[in-house]
Amino acid sequence: MTESEFQEFVITMGYRYNEKAKTAFNTFEGFHNRIEFAKHESRYLVRLECAPSNCEPQELRQLLREFQSERKEAVPKVYFRKRYIGIELKKTVDSEIDKEELKALVHFITELCKSDKLVPLCRICARQRKTGVYVVGQEIMPVCDSCVTRMRRRHEKRRDLFEKKRQNMPAGLLGALFGGMLGALLNILCYQLFPLKGVWSVFIAVLAYCGFVVTGRRANKKSGIICAAMSVVIFLLSEYAAMVLETAILIEREGGGIAVSESVDITNAGLSDPSYLMTLLPEYIIGVAVVLAVGAVYFLKRSLTRPVKISKNLL
Repeated sequence: MTESEFQEFVITMGYRYNEKAKTAFNTFEGFHNRIEFAKHESRYLVRLECAPSNCEPQELRQLLREFQSERKEAVPKVYFRKRYIGIELKKTVDSEIDKEELKALVHFITELCKSDKLVPLCRICARQRKTGVYVVGQEIMPVCDSCVTRMRRRHEKRRDLFEKKRQNMPAGLLGALFGGMLGALLNILCYQLFPLKGVWSVFIAVLAYCGFVVTGRRANKKSGIICAAMSVVIFLLSEYAAMVLETAILIEREGGGIAVSESVDITNAGLSDPSYLMTLLPEYIIGVAVVLAVGAVYFLKRSLTRPVKISKNLL
């Protein structure tokens, strides 16, 4: 079933559909059931915030297992956590089959809500309070008035703090350079003590990003890309310096004294040999990959720490 077909069908069952969250929702006697159109997981994901009332948790789990056993092919997973019920329904290539299974699922959830075995809960505080339905970020959830008030205050505070920050790009670049160079020294040291095929480039990337954030005050996508590129260059230079130092140490151990210029010549000669360079290539690839992985974590953290918008009550 396509998303448009799903949207049209759930409306016939009395549900409303939110395109931003890709979720259908319905309110029944204080319960807010949601069915997410999870395109990438090839599932319809059902979630109901609730807790047992006139039954034991084990009895509720048994009801869920019985529903699953009746539809083994269509329902791969059911679960009851402390605060909610979750059910997964497979998508098929046959829209009519999906519609029949969704009807059965909605009927099952409705009967549960009517059975007096459950009480509705707020998603945030997990208390039995009157709740509305809100889009928080990209997700629909039932939230009580007091939790919404706290969330809005927190959002406004973080939004003001976020918007008032002004980036200082020159200072940030100097901080990133300082952090990257400090990471390079650690990389050179670890290269001599515990050579791990470029893994120590993590020091360069982490300290470069931290240096930018501390001195530049505010990071963005542009600064993230600049820090990643700077980290790659510093990593390659530090690898060269580490090889020169390693060669110098070997010369000194053989009684040749401290011969930096000689170790530089030997290292350059080795790097000019394509066969030798190919043996170093995996190490360079791993080092660059680690830098990019740190960058990916940085972008993820940035997206997670941005103020999350809260919609008006959808009811």
